[in-house]
Amino acid sequence: MRKSAFTMIELVFVIVVAGILAAVFIPRMERDNIAEAAYQVARHIRLTQHHAMVEDRFNDAPAGVDWRETNWRITFVNGTSGECYQIHADRDGNGGTPASSEMAVDPMTKKGLFGGSSCNGTNDDVLLWKSFGINAVTVCGVATSSAGIKNLAFDHLGRVGQISGNTMNLLANDCTVHLTTSDGHSADVLVTKETGFVKVANIDGTAL
Repeated sequence: MRKSAFTMIELVFVIVVAGILAAVFIPRMERDNIAEAAYQVARHIRLTQHHAMVEDRFNDAPAGVDWRETNWRITFVNGTSGECYQIHADRDGNGGTPASSEMAVDPMTKKGLFGGSSCNGTNDDVLLWKSFGINAVTVCGVATSSAGIKNLAFDHLGRVGQISGNTMNLLANDCTVHLTTSDGHSADVLVTKETGFVKVANIDGTAL
């Protein structure tokens, strides 16, 4: 009885093909931290705008409180642990640390989008330092590690601005949220003035 088996040529051919497939697909399986971070930030900025338009704080602010103070905003924070952000509406207009009822929840993960003042919250998604290796963020040219406004807020029409104290001022120019990783990669999320249109503008200098 004759037994069938692989010949040496067939075995070498299989090994070569497997090597080619590995060379093509394994690099694509590596995580692209900067791209993931940029697209997530863009998605959450859109979510902030969505909340602002749906809730319509213009007609629903507490008595005696300027509706502009209660607008939904995404605030980027440089905490003791690293970079993070949080999405909330100051519903009572009293400033201070947001209450859990003022915090946004990601509809995809059902987790609260709040990194905390030290950026050591329980939702790793918004802990940019932990999930994506982000070590620097600038908002409209202002670094989170320096003094200045580091938030983007939206009114009931979806227009974008920034809140300082108890005042929201609409953006006069487009705003870029610039993200940088500890290994030197970077990405820009562009937020257009007036309309609040959001897009990932480039990753590592390559325009999208």
